Amino acid sequence: MKKKKKTSFNRLTPKEWTKHSKSVWTAREVSSIRSKHHLEHGATFPTALAERAIRMYTKPKDTVFDPFLGVGSTLLAARNLQRNGIGIELYAKFAKISKGLLKQSTLFEESVQTVIKDDCRNLEEHIKPRQIQLTFTSPPYANFIQRSVKDRIARQRAKNPKWTSRLITHNQSVVKQYGKNSNDFGNLEYEKFLVDAEELMEKIYRVTKPGGYNVWVVKDHRDPQNGLPYIPIHYDIAIRGAKANFKFHDLIVWDQNDQRSLV
Repeated sequence: MKKKKKTSFNRLTPKEWTKHSKSVWTAREVSSIRSKHHLEHGATFPTALAERAIRMYTKPKDTVFDPFLGVGSTLLAARNLQRNGIGIELYAKFAKISKGLLKQSTLFEESVQTVIKDDCRNLEEHIKPRQIQLTFTSPPYANFIQRSVKDRIARQRAKNPKWTSRLITHNQSVVKQYGKNSNDFGNLEYEKFLVDAEELMEKIYRVTKPGGYNVWVVKDHRDPQNGLPYIPIHYDIAIRGAKANFKFHDLIVWDQNDQRSLV
């Protein structure tokens, strides 16, 4: 009789867990083709990135949550792996795109994906206590991102009116303000963003199962033109998560240097 392989809570073998749990994930390992809906939103992550985290921290039939759903990458990944998914999106435009993508049939429909158009601060109106195994999300980075992008473009075009960044032309980057809604985390000053992020994570904690996970994809930032030479977003988010009762489990670096130009 063949010896049965041992598996853990996520149904991965020790060998599979070792392969997936490296501290640096390269773009080649977790890249996905950028589709039209990714360009429509402008700040999405690859479905493959979400799939890797979902494989690590959940098992089939578990429920995955994304409070900043955007165009639905997290739920698409959850569906691909037979996990249930719940996503909340503030803007009707992006919620509609998510629903449309999720309506596209797959060979085996073994999960339920739910898109909710609402402010994620109201998540407890839609999710039961201890329902979520994994939260996987990428929040809007407060308002300094849109401000610094505008500053950079203005400075360069003042020098050369015909200047165009390769970040835009080569990588098809269309990072922009999502909307004018005052409840949008992307329209908040950074300190207010952190306060609201902590309050949100307190709510996420209450709907998370014991032993569940809360993963936020963020990018540190520099804004010297506004007196902020370096903003350690990853650190600030980790501190806020700890204040919300989550235990700091890991720091994973998503290395995109082999995929995108930096200028």
